[in-house]
Amino acid sequence: MKNDNLQKLFNPESIAIIGASPDKKKIGGRPLDYLQKYGYEGRILPINPKYDDINNLTCYPDILSAEGEVDLAIIALPSQAVVETFKKCIEKNVRSVIIFSAGFGELDEQGAKEQEEITALAEKHGIRVLGPNCLGMFNVKKGVYSTFSTIIEEEQPIESNIGFVSQSGAFGSHVFTLARQNKIGFSYFIATGNECDVDVADCIKFLAEDPGTDVIACYIEGTKDGAKLIEALQLAHENNKPVIAIKVGKTDVGMKAALSHTGSLVGADTVFDTIFKQNGVYRANTIEEFLDVTYAASKLPFPKGRNVAVFTVSGGVGILLADQLTENGLLLPETPESVKEKLRDILPIAGVQNPIDTTAQISYMPTLLEDFMESVLSSGKYDSAIVFLGFAGLKLDSLEARIKSLVKVKNLFKDIPQMIVTINSETSKQMFNDAGLYVLDDPTRAVIVTKALNYLSTAVIEEEAEQVEFPKGKELADSPSLLTEYKSKEILASYNIPITREALAVTAEEAVRYAGEIGYPVVLKGMSPQILHKTDKGLVCLSIKTEEDVREKFQELKTIIEETEGAGFEGVLVQEMLQKDSVEMYIGSKKDPIFGQMVLVGMGGVYIEVLKDVSMRKAPVSVNEAEKMIEELQASLILKSYRGKPAYDTKELSSLISKFSHFIASNPEQIAEADLNPVMVFTEGEGVKVADGLMTLENQVREERSALIASK
Repeated sequence: MKNDNLQKLFNPESIAIIGASPDKKKIGGRPLDYLQKYGYEGRILPINPKYDDINNLTCYPDILSAEGEVDLAIIALPSQAVVETFKKCIEKNVRSVIIFSAGFGELDEQGAKEQEEITALAEKHGIRVLGPNCLGMFNVKKGVYSTFSTIIEEEQPIESNIGFVSQSGAFGSHVFTLARQNKIGFSYFIATGNECDVDVADCIKFLAEDPGTDVIACYIEGTKDGAKLIEALQLAHENNKPVIAIKVGKTDVGMKAALSHTGSLVGADTVFDTIFKQNGVYRANTIEEFLDVTYAASKLPFPKGRNVAVFTVSGGVGILLADQLTENGLLLPETPESVKEKLRDILPIAGVQNPIDTTAQISYMPTLLEDFMESVLSSGKYDSAIVFLGFAGLKLDSLEARIKSLVKVKNLFKDIPQMIVTINSETSKQMFNDAGLYVLDDPTRAVIVTKALNYLSTAVIEEEAEQVEFPKGKELADSPSLLTEYKSKEILASYNIPITREALAVTAEEAVRYAGEIGYPVVLKGMSPQILHKTDKGLVCLSIKTEEDVREKFQELKTIIEETEGAGFEGVLVQEMLQKDSVEMYIGSKKDPIFGQMVLVGMGGVYIEVLKDVSMRKAPVSVNEAEKMIEELQASLILKSYRGKPAYDTKELSSLISKFSHFIASNPEQIAEADLNPVMVFTEGEGVKVADGLMTLENQVREERSALIASK
């Protein structure tokens, strides 16, 4: 019922406006005016006890007296009247509600309580609620204008195949206005406000299933339900609907501002970035990029590769484009020799190397551009085309012929996206738009769009990671609150994760026996649950080669622990000394409050903190995805064969990453943090071993929090 009622929210057959007004400048008057002015064909039911009729429509004193079924009720009343009005909507069996009113969770504790009450009532009765504190929405095709925004006061929005959802009404209005100035339209415009019920994920899911929407644009500050957002993004990808997002809250200051604005959790920005990449979302950094890429995705085919042909009337701009395309990972293959000859036959003075310089002769030879583009693109060597025309958009006397040529080329090469760059007037912009051509005024913007389309064309969502067969493993719930390296690795080993050969000795004689069984040289490590950073306290001794040294170092380590205030002695870990050629790597987990367990990979030892060269994914991941994580690292070259050095065992490293990711994903509530550092990666075929590992469990975190509260 709840999902059905999303249709009633966004495609209603009847709309009641509670707080309706004949004054179209008032919040309750604007939606009424828009619905009538822009041709909404459903039933409109004004609700206001002050009037018998408004704008030739019967006006009802309250929602209960309104005739017939009501798909959508708009509440445009002061906040203190909202909860009781909402209860009447439930009594009337209204299917969905939009609450314009502010003064709820964004304001104070009392407002938050009232918002929670609305949420609970909506859940109980299966009614969908957009808002409160929201600008509303509009559905252009159906003429549903359930908004009080002034952005559509003067003219009806342009209809297109772009669905736009924003967690900020003001941001959405700004983007809408810029879009309209650039002749860009929308299928839906949705502002979600405080999201007491319908959130950005619900809207993405709705748009992913809407037949009139092909591209989804969204402004996101945060989300309360990470799993729901991921599910919506995956659905959009499955339905071949690219998602372009602008996500704010990158910095601590920005995160605090976003939290106060929407009341939703914003999460760590790097985690959001990872979620977007894993789910094929293109993340824009500026409003200009957001609009450019969204519009391009709605109008242009996606390229089949990275090869770009550049046509330019300026050699200088050609060089600029060549530099920027290359810097962005795109390719400019050399023009084939046979094509060069054709181009020279057409214009001997032309620059025929890619970028291709048509020179100023383009103004005097009407078919020059068309002939050049046809010759080059028919070679089959290029996937995208950028056409720089200088200020041709201002020369209206010759523009029609130029557009005709470009349309002909576009129709000849339907699979090749064509980006036109020229300075425009309002008239020329409309001419390009009417011809179905994509036009920008800055060559750098064309480069960014080309890169974005390549990203969207190659974005692949990994199939659900295959299940890894684990032995049963130790129950984490039964583990002690404070875990040493020994206890942490004991748990890891029970899940079939390869650790060093080791044993815990509580006496010097035990340590000597274990060292003999493991084989010299060995490593000794002092174990105390209260001292987790062992190296800082001198609790690690390497390359121990004799029984005498074992006894001596055992006593030293025990003394350090016993002399440390508050530290308990668990024993001394006797561990094999790994001497084979290896590279130290790091594998770890981060429990994000929104998206759950994330798996991280980077260089090991101290380098993880110094270089901050880390790849991250939502756990679990497959072995294939783990391989991609390794490849993303700048340090991945170290693992490959070079200058006679052998390659290292990335196959087994990938397997370990995948296995570890399944381990943390299968214990989502118990593990707060886990670090395998270093993981020794041996040469190809020699495998991997976890030399050190440490886990923090949630029960430990809770105990520490309780102790902190008690101390205050």
